[in-house]
Amino acid sequence: MIKLKKKLIGVLILLLMIFSSFVVSSRIEAITENSSEINEVRIAILFEEPIRGWGSGKILFVAALENYQWTVGEKTYKFTLTEIYDKDIVRGKLNTENFDALLVPGGGVGDGESLVKGFKHLPRIKRWKNEIVSFVEDGGGYNGYCGGVGLMSHFDRTPESLVEWQYERSTLGASCVKIFLPDTAADRSNPGSTAYMWGYQEPLDYECVEDFVNLRSGIPLDTQIMKDNPIFDDFSEDSSPVSWISSPALVVPNDPDREVTILARYPVEEVSENESTMIHEWRYTGGIRGYIRGFLEGIKLCRELKEPLINAVSYTGFFAKDWERTDKVVELNYSNRPCMTSEIYPNENEGRIVLSGPHPEYPVWFGGRIQEREDTDDNCIINGHYTWVDIIPSEETPEDEMSHTWWMVRRQIAWAAKVPDNDLPPVYGPSQVCDFEQNITTSDFTVYGNSETADGIASLDLYYRYSNDTVNWTEWTLFNTDNDKSDGWSWEFNSPEVPAYYQFYSIRNVIYEGTTEHEIAPPGPDAIVKVV
Repeated sequence: MIKLKKKLIGVLILLLMIFSSFVVSSRIEAITENSSEINEVRIAILFEEPIRGWGSGKILFVAALENYQWTVGEKTYKFTLTEIYDKDIVRGKLNTENFDALLVPGGGVGDGESLVKGFKHLPRIKRWKNEIVSFVEDGGGYNGYCGGVGLMSHFDRTPESLVEWQYERSTLGASCVKIFLPDTAADRSNPGSTAYMWGYQEPLDYECVEDFVNLRSGIPLDTQIMKDNPIFDDFSEDSSPVSWISSPALVVPNDPDREVTILARYPVEEVSENESTMIHEWRYTGGIRGYIRGFLEGIKLCRELKEPLINAVSYTGFFAKDWERTDKVVELNYSNRPCMTSEIYPNENEGRIVLSGPHPEYPVWFGGRIQEREDTDDNCIINGHYTWVDIIPSEETPEDEMSHTWWMVRRQIAWAAKVPDNDLPPVYGPSQVCDFEQNITTSDFTVYGNSETADGIASLDLYYRYSNDTVNWTEWTLFNTDNDKSDGWSWEFNSPEVPAYYQFYSIRNVIYEGTTEHEIAPPGPDAIVKVV
C-alpha cells in the first residue's frame, strides 16, 4: 500500500512538472512577441521557508510588483516576478542571464532562513551562499527587507546569545553595512525589542493581500527621507510613515570600500520615549506546564492549517502561557539611525544592494496609540502584549493605506535592477513628469511623462507654473493634454516667459466603468528646470 502511494505521488509530481513547463514556455513566448515594446525588469523573489511563513509579507511584494508596468516617454517597463527556492539557487538558476535582481522578504523567509543558514559549513548551504554572492558580484541587484537585511549584513557588535551567533554565522557578507539591534531575545524568556512584532496579529494565516488590511503589528514610523539617491530624489516631503515591525537599524562604516548612500533614517524622537508607542517588557512565568500547553496549541494549529505536526515545535513558544508585565520600558536606541541604505558593489560589474529595516510593502495607518494588554493568566506571545486603539478609520483618510508606500518598493527594486535613474516608477500616484538633466537654452522644448500603465487609461494632463526667483510663483496652469498613449507621453512645451524657472506635474485620467477618474495632484512639483 505504501509503495502504491509513493508511485501515485511520483506520477502527480511528474504531471505537475510537465504542466508547469508548458505554462512557463507559453508565458515566455507571449513575452517574446512583445519584447520590442516592453523592457522586462526580471525579479527573483525568495520564497523558501523552513516553516509556514505567516509572518512574511511576500504576498504583498507580489501584489505591489507582479506585472506592474509603466511608460516613460516612449519606453515601457514591466516587472516580472519568479518565485525562487533554495534548490533553484543551489542548481545555479540565480544568475544575471535569468534575473536582474533578487528580492529577499523579511518575516518567515528572511529571519527563518538566517537561522537555518547559520550552519554554514554544510556543502549545500555554502553553495547557496556562494551563488547569491556571485550573483551580486556579476552585477545583479539584491533587495533585502528586515530579515533579508540580516541575511546580508553582520552585527555591529559581538553576538550575545546562541541565536545571535547563528544569525552572525548565516550572513552573506556582501554588504559593508552592518545591523544594529538592541537585542534579539529569541532564545530568552523576555522578547525585548521583538515584542513590537506581536501586536494585533490576526488573521494568523495570511492567504491573500486583503488579510493584511487590519494588521496592526509594529508601528507606522514617521521615517526621515533622504534625497541623495534617485530612489527618493522625486519625493518632495521630508518624511513618510513606513511600517516598522521590530526591524533593525543600520550602521554605515566611516570609510566604506564602495559608494554607500543613506536613503532614510528612523525618527529623531525615540520610539520608547513617545507615549503613543512605548511598551513595557513582559517576562515568561508559565514554566514547563505553559510550554506543554503551547505545544498542544501548536498541534491544533498545524491541523487547522494542514501542516506537518513537527511544526508544532516551532509554534510552542508563541502559544506558551503565562506572561507577566514588568515595570521596565522596552528601549530601542534607534533615534536618527539609518534604516534604509543603497550601495554599489566595488567591482567592474557594480551590482546594487538596497537594504531596508522597515517594511514599505506593509500597510500603514494614521493616528492612534498603543494600549497594552491586561495582565491575565492567558497572556502569550501570539496574542500580543499590546494592541492599537483610536486609529483614524481608513474611509476618513485620503491615503490608500494598503499601498501607501508601495512606490518605495517599486523604485528600490527598479534602481537595484539598473533601470535608468530618470525612468524609475512614479512616486506620487500613478504618474509624474520626468526630471530634466540640465538647463534648457530654448523657449520651446519637450516635456516627458512617466505613467503607470492600466486598462482604461485615457490621457495625461501637464500642469506648469513659473517664477523669476524661485520664490514668487504663478498659479498652476493646465498646459495641454496628451490623449494618445500609443506614441508615449510627451508635450511640446512653449515657455510664456524667458528666462524663468518652470515647475511641472502631471495628472493621469482613467475611464473606469464609464466615468473618468482623475489622479490627485502631488503635494509639490514633479520636476523643475531653468529656461535661459
